[in-house]
Amino acid sequence: MRPNTAVVATVSLLLLALTGCVAPTASPAPTATPSPSSSPAASALTCDELVPPELVAAALEGADGVAVEPVSAVKDRDVFDGMLLEGVGGLPCSWRVGSGMPEYNAPSDWAYLRIDVLPEAADQWVPLPSGEGPSSDTRRLAGVDASFSAGDPGWAFSAPAGDAWVDVRLSAAGLTGSGSRFAGLDTSVVVDRIAAVAEAAFTTVQQAAPAQLEWPVLESAPGEPDCAELLDGPGLAAALQLPEGSTIVVAPVDPGTSATAGLPGAVRAAAGAFQCRVEGEGLKWTTVTVAPGLAPLVDRFAAPDGDAGFEPLALTGAPTDVGAVIQRDADGAPSLAYVSVAGTVYEVEGSAPAAVVQAIVDHAV
Repeated sequence: MRPNTAVVATVSLLLLALTGCVAPTASPAPTATPSPSSSPAASALTCDELVPPELVAAALEGADGVAVEPVSAVKDRDVFDGMLLEGVGGLPCSWRVGSGMPEYNAPSDWAYLRIDVLPEAADQWVPLPSGEGPSSDTRRLAGVDASFSAGDPGWAFSAPAGDAWVDVRLSAAGLTGSGSRFAGLDTSVVVDRIAAVAEAAFTTVQQAAPAQLEWPVLESAPGEPDCAELLDGPGLAAALQLPEGSTIVVAPVDPGTSATAGLPGAVRAAAGAFQCRVEGEGLKWTTVTVAPGLAPLVDRFAAPDGDAGFEPLALTGAPTDVGAVIQRDADGAPSLAYVSVAGTVYEVEGSAPAAVVQAIVDHAV
């Protein structure tokens, strides 16, 4: 997917807003321990302090053995979850190598490493999902039995580290097809590399002072989930140009159990986000995820590679403070859109997302 040059030009000043992933590597800690009265206040960890850059680079090095220089970037479909994690006081970190966002499973040298840290959530931790249940695969890392999973599109480790829940994921294009940057490498080599990253992240979090795990939290007061109130059925039917008398059904979606929702589910619960299902005649399927209070973080869609994954969505009659972006499938059909209105961010996925976004704005304003 090629970058939208208009978007890149207008959002270049926003690129540094991606959560703390451009800070320099921290200097080694002094060997002497200062007294509490003379100790400077600990600052929150940054992404480059979470894991040594050389481990990040090693994990993303391809089968050709050529050294790489990862860049801070957020996969387009991970922007929203990263915003939610940041909003509840967590740390989303991600790096990319290769030629940018590829088509799904197409040959590409693209690969992506992501680390998520959710503080004060160790007691909620569950193993990574695998199929319909939790993964039974583990590896001993940083003194804990970390959960491990593998499949399309990559590998992941997860563990409770200190009081936090930490996930580490490595993905790449072409893993189940052809042309992956890891093609020719023994799988155990790739797994060992990501295990080294995971162990470093777990250790850093375990050893961090409490203040180092205190990232900013968005002030939000989500109410009780009410899909029917937020999503106007008749308005949706009109926006979708359904036949007169068509009925739109709007209902909440079961968030699932913690065993299948994993860290993203825990983050959404902490953020007060909820999902609604929209069904009706002539409408195949659409889900709308509602994230109250997330509007201050919408500039994260301008972060690399978010700026390449989305394009502006024009809306009719929308106030100037309402913004929307849309993503299109490889065939050009719209499949995913986001809109920020009245302090809330909505994720719309499925049939006719642009029309649904327009209906949401019409109803909200």
